[in-house]
Amino acid sequence: MPTYVYIVFYKLKYMTEEEEEKARKQWTEIIEKWPAKVRLLGVFDHAWGTNYNGFLMLESDSMDAFAEFWKWFRDQIRWYITDTYTIISLRR
Repeated sequence: MPTYVYIVFYKLKYMTEEEEEKARKQWTEIIEKWPAKVRLLGVFDHAWGTNYNGFLMLESDSMDAFAEFWKWFRDQIRWYITDTYTIISLRR
Protein backbone atom coordinates (compact mmCIF):
# COMPACT_ATOMS: atom_id res chain seq x y z
CA MET A 1 0.00 0.00 0.00
CA PRO A 2 1.43 3.42 -0.88
CA THR A 3 2.18 6.09 1.67
CA TYR A 4 1.18 9.61 0.68
CA VAL A 5 3.08 12.63 1.96
CA TYR A 6 1.56 16.11 1.88
CA ILE A 7 3.31 19.44 2.22
CA VAL A 8 0.68 22.06 2.99
CA PHE A 9 1.92 25.64 2.71
CA TYR A 10 -0.22 28.21 4.54
CA LYS A 11 -0.68 31.98 4.77
CA LEU A 12 -1.88 33.54 8.00
CA LYS A 13 -4.11 36.57 8.11
CA TYR A 14 -3.02 39.55 10.18
CA MET A 15 -4.33 38.94 13.70
CA THR A 16 -4.80 40.97 16.83
CA GLU A 17 -3.20 39.69 20.04
CA GLU A 18 -6.57 38.27 21.09
CA GLU A 19 -6.97 36.43 17.79
CA GLU A 20 -3.42 35.06 18.05
CA GLU A 21 -4.20 33.69 21.51
CA LYS A 22 -7.45 32.16 20.23
CA ALA A 23 -5.58 30.51 17.32
CA ARG A 24 -2.89 29.09 19.66
CA LYS A 25 -5.53 27.66 22.01
CA GLN A 26 -7.46 26.22 19.09
CA TRP A 27 -4.29 24.64 17.65
CA THR A 28 -3.74 22.82 20.97
CA GLU A 29 -7.31 21.50 20.79
CA ILE A 30 -6.84 20.41 17.17
CA ILE A 31 -3.68 18.45 18.09
CA GLU A 32 -5.59 16.69 20.89
CA LYS A 33 -8.35 15.62 18.45
CA TRP A 34 -6.02 14.83 15.53
CA PRO A 35 -7.33 11.81 13.55
CA ALA A 36 -5.02 8.80 13.55
CA LYS A 37 -5.40 8.16 9.81
CA VAL A 38 -3.37 11.28 8.98
CA ARG A 39 -0.05 11.60 10.75
CA LEU A 40 1.45 15.01 11.47
CA LEU A 41 5.16 14.76 10.65
CA GLY A 42 5.98 18.36 11.44
CA VAL A 43 4.91 21.99 11.67
CA PHE A 44 7.39 24.42 10.15
CA ASP A 45 7.45 28.17 10.66
CA HIS A 46 8.67 30.26 7.76
CA ALA A 47 8.89 29.04 4.21
CA TRP A 48 11.70 31.21 2.91
CA GLY A 49 11.63 31.58 -0.84
CA THR A 50 7.80 31.47 -0.92
CA ASN A 51 4.94 33.81 -0.10
CA TYR A 52 3.75 31.50 2.69
CA ASN A 53 4.20 31.80 6.47
CA GLY A 54 5.03 28.13 6.96
CA PHE A 55 3.97 24.61 6.17
CA LEU A 56 2.76 21.33 7.61
CA MET A 57 4.10 17.95 6.60
CA LEU A 58 1.50 15.18 6.78
CA GLU A 59 1.35 11.49 5.89
CA SER A 60 -1.46 9.01 5.25
CA ASP A 61 -1.99 5.58 3.75
CA SER A 62 -4.85 6.70 1.51
CA MET A 63 -6.04 9.77 -0.33
CA ASP A 64 -9.53 9.15 1.05
CA ALA A 65 -8.20 9.52 4.61
CA PHE A 66 -6.59 12.82 3.67
CA ALA A 67 -9.74 14.13 1.94
CA GLU A 68 -11.83 13.31 5.01
CA PHE A 69 -9.22 14.88 7.29
CA TRP A 70 -8.87 18.01 5.16
CA LYS A 71 -12.57 18.87 5.40
CA TRP A 72 -12.44 18.52 9.20
CA PHE A 73 -9.19 20.49 9.48
CA ARG A 74 -10.10 23.25 7.02
CA ASP A 75 -13.38 23.97 8.78
CA GLN A 76 -11.48 24.71 12.01
CA ILE A 77 -8.68 26.90 10.64
CA ARG A 78 -10.32 28.81 7.80
CA TRP A 79 -10.95 31.91 9.95
CA TYR A 80 -7.22 32.66 10.20
CA ILE A 81 -5.62 30.86 7.23
CA THR A 82 -6.10 32.91 4.08
CA ASP A 83 -4.50 30.56 1.55
CA THR A 84 -3.00 27.09 1.25
CA TYR A 85 -1.02 25.29 -1.41
CA THR A 86 -0.60 21.52 -1.18
CA ILE A 87 2.03 19.28 -2.72
CA ILE A 88 1.17 15.56 -2.71
CA SER A 89 3.76 12.86 -3.24
CA LEU A 90 4.32 9.13 -2.76
CA ARG A 91 6.99 7.85 -0.39
CA ARG A 92 9.49 5.47 -2.00
